[in-house]
Amino acid sequence: MLILLNSQSLLKRVCGIVGLLVVFSNTLFAGEPLEQRVQRYWAARTANDLQTVYSLEAAALPGGWLTPDQYKRLGGLPVRDVKILETKIEGESAQVKVEGRVAVGSLGWMPQTLDEQWVLVNGEWYHQTHKPQ
Repeated sequence: MLILLNSQSLLKRVCGIVGLLVVFSNTLFAGEPLEQRVQRYWAARTANDLQTVYSLEAAALPGGWLTPDQYKRLGGLPVRDVKILETKIEGESAQVKVEGRVAVGSLGWMPQTLDEQWVLVNGEWYHQTHKPQ
């Protein structure tokens, strides 16, 4: 059986396929920068690179509540061996599950899993900063 398509019908089919590819490629592209930024954030935390970590915090953006001095006081336990287990993007927010090891006093390096929030601001992903009580 031979099916003949007129040029308008063919154009609609091609545009539909191209549009579908664009949707899929945008979805894949959106996840890639998030994972890169999460990796950069945790590599900086591991190296105690406070300047880089601070630059990836949402509350450090202009108009935010976090100053560099406040961030230094927030601190945190030393971390290492951090891996991304899962990312879920929903619009301009994302949940990222990471696993790593933290130094807990005399107990040594203990495994820990965290569920983090990330937000998309002006096309860039930032760690959602938890405000201390």
